[in-house]
Amino acid sequence: MSNIKVNLSKELLKSILVIYFLITLLVTAIHFFIEYKYTKVHIKDELKTIASIFEPTLQIALWDLNEIQLESISEGIIKMPLVYGVVIVDPNRVELISKLHSSLSKEVMADYDLSYTFSIYQKYSNNNIYLAQVTIYSDNIAIFDRIKLGMGMIFLNALIKTTALIILFIIAFKTSLEKPLQDLTTKISTLKWENKENRYVDVTFLEENELSILQSRFNQLLARISSEEDQRFELINTQKIQLEHDVKIRTRELEQANIELRKLATTDVLTQLNNRSKIDSEITMKYEIFKRYKRVFSIILIDVDFFKQVNDTHGHLIGDYVLKVIAQILKNNVRSIDVVGRWGGEEFLIICGETNIDGAYNLAEHIRKIIESCQFEYVKHKTASFGIAQIDDTLSIDALIKKADDALYKAKNSGRNKCIKADNSIL
Repeated sequence: MSNIKVNLSKELLKSILVIYFLITLLVTAIHFFIEYKYTKVHIKDELKTIASIFEPTLQIALWDLNEIQLESISEGIIKMPLVYGVVIVDPNRVELISKLHSSLSKEVMADYDLSYTFSIYQKYSNNNIYLAQVTIYSDNIAIFDRIKLGMGMIFLNALIKTTALIILFIIAFKTSLEKPLQDLTTKISTLKWENKENRYVDVTFLEENELSILQSRFNQLLARISSEEDQRFELINTQKIQLEHDVKIRTRELEQANIELRKLATTDVLTQLNNRSKIDSEITMKYEIFKRYKRVFSIILIDVDFFKQVNDTHGHLIGDYVLKVIAQILKNNVRSIDVVGRWGGEEFLIICGETNIDGAYNLAEHIRKIIESCQFEYVKHKTASFGIAQIDDTLSIDALIKKADDALYKAKNSGRNKCIKADNSIL
């Protein structure tokens, strides 16, 4: 590395010139962009003016359904300066006229903003009748034609300035900087970073100048980096450990929050049983298993007898209390394979997995007796009616629920506080 020769003055000159060139290019580009936008706005205004000129004749031709006159007007529009296309569509979005220069295509027009669109109406019996939508297109070629002369002068001016600056910088950098800069660069480039004791640059300068100050500050920086390096690595490791710990905590919190959200999404707020949505999901899953594997299940539809009297007599808070007690009875007396939920209002539904109608009936009768014997505060005794139905190959989910509901209706009409199977027999 000791024989490396670097002409820093040339490199510095190159860097300055590159920066100047980029700035000049940027300024020129901004100037071009401004001219482009300015010209584009004016062209749009001119398209609007063209539209105002031809709008009355187009209105007449469209109202009279004169295709020849419409074609002639379109030809006149397309021959106007700046116009590269014209499209006319009727209220049903059907093209009546579509004339485009070769530089435009329908695919390009889809995202084209160098255009002006206006609607044509005909006043008839105090109503404005929508006749068509007309879009007049221009093209970037028109913009470039207008600004090319001015931009040529801008580019020529930038070229002259850049050339003059290059000459001035070449003269200015032909000084005694090359050798000390080369030595300093060589020392820095050959610095052994892995050896902390040798992390310094030692170049002899004839007098103190900006380069010697730069070397001194650089050595101070190296010394500071070396002294703080271990502390920085230790801090990084500590922060990494803390971050991992925080991530674990946040992950657990998010998991718990997701559990709570899933529970809220499937739980009835009042009774803390499964809600209607969850019951629908569970009965659908049981139905799909039955269709595939013929694993029978039954449902029990439960309705609290004379529940409206509770609300009317004691108020809704006592009614809510009764529903909570009955919900707890249901939860405590179903099996692990059963799913119980609030069906709506004072109705509950139990899905009895792997259970035929007789087994479901026995469970319903057991729960009915418990409710009947329960001592409720304020209302003393309450009863419930039960409708039981079993799935079979002829039933859909809706039909199964309908059968259970019909059985529940029979229980209500035959004196309440009863369990009735879907085959209408009272047991």
